[in-house]
Amino acid sequence: MLDYSIYIRTLGKGGDKYMKLLHSIDSQTIKPTRVVVVLPTGYKRPKERLGYEHFAFSEKGMIMQRVFAINDAKTPYILLLDDDVEFEPQFVEKLYQTMTSANADCCIAKMKNDAESASKIKRKIFHLIGSTVYKNTHDQFFYKINLCGGFIVNTGYNPTKPVYSQTGHGSHCFAKTAALKDIHFEDELWLEASGYPLPEDQVMFYKLYLKGYKISVCLNTYFCHLDAASTNDGRRYLKIAQAKAGNFMIFWYRFIYMQTKGIKKYWSVFLTTGRIFMECVLYILKCHNIKVIQSTYHGLLFGFHYIKNNPRITL
Repeated sequence: MLDYSIYIRTLGKGGDKYMKLLHSIDSQTIKPTRVVVVLPTGYKRPKERLGYEHFAFSEKGMIMQRVFAINDAKTPYILLLDDDVEFEPQFVEKLYQTMTSANADCCIAKMKNDAESASKIKRKIFHLIGSTVYKNTHDQFFYKINLCGGFIVNTGYNPTKPVYSQTGHGSHCFAKTAALKDIHFEDELWLEASGYPLPEDQVMFYKLYLKGYKISVCLNTYFCHLDAASTNDGRRYLKIAQAKAGNFMIFWYRFIYMQTKGIKKYWSVFLTTGRIFMECVLYILKCHNIKVIQSTYHGLLFGFHYIKNNPRITL
């Protein structure tokens, strides 16, 4: 029998979308041993209830809540969830079957990438910058990380064979608890320092990959990210702009530049410099907003200072 715990990261304000998540959990064909709702200290428990969940409190922060969940888990397997997702009754059953057949340590569901719905012009721009590149990589990886920290979406994998990934979406993660404990996600709290922890999901999954753990992709399950934060406010947008500049630079330095040798190391510098320049230009053209430009500038400064003060930081 599969022994797993579910940990939900929430602020307790999910409403109807949170209720859909609870319904999804309650309908699972393989029931969880424990369901834990992790809230920041001082936040009220949501009124929507399963009736058998436990409540826990951590320091405030998306990463702090994830770290608490990973460190608190006692079962061999763990399902990490955000509070704005829904999935089919066979979700955990299919993830476990996929992970087992792929001899993997982690499993994620196939999700639609935002870039897939973009216009042809936008996709060409994404490709030119390096943030999202569609091409046949001639292997069984669904997502790969390129030398400038962007995504490569493989258009040529064989769906009849096990499919793997180097990254995933932070809304969910089914994994062996020991594997997640081994990456010491608590070492990545620098992501919170910028004011918005983007790209915390990419850091967690890619660190798993670099540590030698296999991330499998389940292609035949229904999973939907309802995106409770889709109604954006100005302050959040500025924080995202700052994080995109600074945090992605640090991600590139720690997980790509420091892990690459030979000519690829210098090529990654060239590609990343080009990506940063192009994204800054696009921000200026798109926003015409001095505050966004200032946030991007402060993000770059944050990234440069971090790299300068931590030149030899390791995994």
